[in-house]
Amino acid sequence: MKKNLLLFSCLALLTACAGTRKEISLTSEPSIERAFDIISGTSQGKQLVKYLYKHPVRFEFSNTPGMCHKFALKKGLIFLPLEMKSSDLVLALAAARAAYIYRLYTETGLGEIISEEEELAALFQARLALEVNVVEKDFKKADAAAAIRSDFCTYIMESSKYAMAQARREALTRNEDCQRPLETLENQRIWLEKIRKSMDNDNFHQLLYDRDMQRVRRGSMPISEAMKNDARVRALPVYETYRYQRTFYDDQKAIFSAFGKIYRREASADEAWRRRNREALDRARGEFSTCGLPGLEAQ
Repeated sequence: MKKNLLLFSCLALLTACAGTRKEISLTSEPSIERAFDIISGTSQGKQLVKYLYKHPVRFEFSNTPGMCHKFALKKGLIFLPLEMKSSDLVLALAAARAAYIYRLYTETGLGEIISEEEELAALFQARLALEVNVVEKDFKKADAAAAIRSDFCTYIMESSKYAMAQARREALTRNEDCQRPLETLENQRIWLEKIRKSMDNDNFHQLLYDRDMQRVRRGSMPISEAMKNDARVRALPVYETYRYQRTFYDDQKAIFSAFGKIYRREASADEAWRRRNREALDRARGEFSTCGLPGLEAQ
């Protein structure tokens, strides 16, 4: 009897877990669902998809210009280019990169997407492409695959360092349709130092306001939220402002320090992965032998 009760309890628990997973929907688009099936079928992507179900966010196709992912994380939304819909595999690579950035954003508490997150995500995307054994014809199926292919070529033909540098250039290039240019960790630290110095003068509110307005211009924050933040901080009494200022500085300093460690750890892990997967890299170099050759690429 006890054994039957125990078995029933285990089955009920498994059913509940399965039911919860089904109730959580990451998208309303069948093609994006298929993309996540591809991601979850890989060793690295499986853990990422599990994270998404624990910390849900919605993935939808964008109806605005820009061949890139876009984030509206305050609303719990990530947008992918509609042009990638024609290839489930390329769409999976795009979704995985955006999801990886979302995970970093959520775990680190940075508060905004920065260049270094794009750099690490480019490495993750390339490793995933190698794991699913992407070939030239996969990229030919999607209209917006050129950027992903270019990043992948840099990763396999050059090095992780070059791939990160390319991702950084893209992230820092002005493109308002893609919420760029992004901030860098170094710029964030410089800004935080200004916050520290503002404890001795009266421009703390202005520094916060200017940062939010940069986010507004980038398209990552609505103007209404920026105005609300400014009004909330300016309404604090003087003694509360100082305490808020001190706490804000300490919290941000800890966040930046923690992210720096994560950045170095992930970059080091990628180098180790490359050493373990030399054969996969060699196969990809053979498949993409025209990478970087004008007039011959993707023919």
